[in-house]
Formats: sequence, C-alpha cells, structure tokens
Amino acid sequence: MTTVVRTSLPLDAWPEGDRSLWKAALRQGTIFDPDGAAAHWAEETRRQVAKGYSKWLGALHDLGLLAAETAPAARVTEDHLRRYVALLKAQGLASVSIASRVTDLMEAVRVMEPEANLSLLRSLVSTLQQRAQPSRNKARRIKRPGEIWEACAAEMTRITTDPTPLSIETASRYRDAFALGFLVWSPIRRRNLAALTLGETLRFQAGRWRVAFGPEATKDKTHLTFALPDDEDYQTAFAQYLRVIRPKLLRGTDCTPDGLPQLCGPLWVSTRGTAMTAHALYYAITRCSERLLGAPLNPHLLRDCAASAITSERPDYVLAAARILGHSQLSTTLSHYEQASMLEAGAHLQEVVAEAQSRRTSYEVATTRDSTGEGPDTPFHDLWKDI
Repeated sequence: MTTVVRTSLPLDAWPEGDRSLWKAALRQGTIFDPDGAAAHWAEETRRQVAKGYSKWLGALHDLGLLAAETAPAARVTEDHLRRYVALLKAQGLASVSIASRVTDLMEAVRVMEPEANLSLLRSLVSTLQQRAQPSRNKARRIKRPGEIWEACAAEMTRITTDPTPLSIETASRYRDAFALGFLVWSPIRRRNLAALTLGETLRFQAGRWRVAFGPEATKDKTHLTFALPDDEDYQTAFAQYLRVIRPKLLRGTDCTPDGLPQLCGPLWVSTRGTAMTAHALYYAITRCSERLLGAPLNPHLLRDCAASAITSERPDYVLAAARILGHSQLSTTLSHYEQASMLEAGAHLQEVVAEAQSRRTSYEVATTRDSTGEGPDTPFHDLWKDI
C-alpha cells in the first residue's frame, strides 16, 4: 500500500489565528465595514494563495517550527525562509515553482496582516524570480497565429469532407480544432472560454455573433465585449460547428441556418453531451495543438502567441496588445507575455514602447467600441490579419 506524504496543512488544520485572519481578508464589507484585503480576488486566486500558504504551514510543521500562537508575519524570519526554500529544493521543485510558492506566501501574509513589514519576503521573491529558469522552453512553443489557424482549418476541412458518417469521436476532434482556432482569433482567458453560453454570453446581435462578459466575470474586473470575426473561413467553420458538430455531441439533430440565432446552452459540449469544464478545455486544446502542430499550446500560451505576434511584427501595436489581453498595466504585457525577442523583434519594440508611453496615446488601435460602448469590438483578429 502506497503511503501518501502530505506536504501541506489543510485550511481546517491551520492555527485558529491564521484561519480568522484569512477569513477576515476574504470578507465582503458593508457600507460601514471595509472589504478585506483579498475580497476582490477571483476564486481561483484565493485557492492558489491558500494552497501556497498551506504549503508554508505544512513545511513549518514538519520542521518543528510552527508555533500556533505566533502571528503569520512573525513566522517569516530569515532562518525559516532559508529552511523553507531548502525543503522545496529537496522536494525536487523547479526554480519557477519555488518562486511561485514564496510569492503565494507573501500574498497570503500581505492580505492577512496588511500592516506587516514584508521587506524580507519581497526581497526573497525578487531574488527567486530573477534566478528562476523555466523548466520548459516557451520560446520553442510560440507559434504564429496564422500558422495555428491554417492547421485548425485544414483539420476541420478534412472532417467536413470525409464521406464516412460523423461519429462522436470525430465531432470532438472538430470541436477541439475549432476551440483552438477560436483562441487564435480571440485569445480570451480559459475561464471565460469555458463560460461561453449561447443566448447569454454569446449572442447573435445586429448580424454578428457577439461575446459579452460583465466585470464580475473577468480577471481585471472590467467589461469584456467583442464581436466574433467576420472572416469567411471562420464563419463557415463556426456555422458548421453550430449546425452539425455541436448537435452531434448533444445527441440531437442538425440545426437549420435559421435556427442558429435562437440556440442556447453551453458553446463547448463534451463527448458525454454535457458542458465542458475549463479543465477539460485546457487538455482538449493542448492535445489538439500537439497533434496538429507538434507543440502543446495551452490556452494561456496562446495569449503569449497573440501578444508576440503583435509586438514582433507590429511593435507599434504593443499598447493594443495590452488592451486586447485585458491588462491595465503595460508592464504586465511586457513581463509576462512579450516574447518578441524570441521572434527577432529587436530593439525597435523598446523604442516604440518608450515613444508610446511618452505620448500616452494608449490603445489607439484597440479602442474601437462596439454597440454597447463597453469595450473593443474585436479583441485580436482585426490586428493579426495584417501580421
């Protein structure tokens, strides 16, 4: 029998003081009481930081250093941090993962004790991030949007022209290719991709299919609205998915063209006829891209591909890339997504960034508003067609 070795302390096993501070950090305030420091965090962020803090408490417990009566910030000593990092290395974690663990620890302490001095943690996080080496070479997996879409289109054409009866398995392959292609044209975040629902977040209005998410559904708490591309090949592929592929997965009959605007329910349907989860979409898209392109492109990496294509071929669009990807700060785009140096963009990008920042004409390309006036009409496709 295999023994499971726990490396974390579950939330219900945290010291009582830590649980109380964490609960207070997540609390939604009233008109008289302010929100907790983490009240605005998305559920996924809360889980991630809580998991990281559980790892920290688990390590302290295993090392015999966890004093339940000690406040979270008081436990963050240089000796404890050195021993924690050494333990993570001994567990075989990559340098990027170690930096992420310590970052989660810092964020947890920050929201639990907003007045705490975090200079030691910030210094350690900075050092670890500078030294972190990705275990996988992202540069080799970056693909140009046009290349990805061509592979998706070819796969969907093979399926639609195949004379054999459509099976559930074949329908799922078309779905995966279209989902990959969807992110090529509209590189939204995975949770928004999974939440696309016909008749709700995806509607046929004024002759076009339009996506609309409220601020409560986006990471940066702003509206996300855009129209799907009017490219003929894209529209043909989308119509085929709605008319034939999706009904097959739902165990129904083909939908007529006139019935498309009235469709409702999840856009992405599993082989069991149910809505696909964000997790299922992640693996479906990754598997599909590896099969079609020889490189596993997950939904997040496709956002890198989008930003890289813009900033490498059209560096004057770098501010548009930030707006398209939902970043309120240009630094986020540059530090996390900009792979232009990998694609030989060179120093011209930096010149453009400096000039654009000095002029403060942010997002001139990406501020075309749709009928709601709440966001760019197209998040990416009007740009990459020219790349």
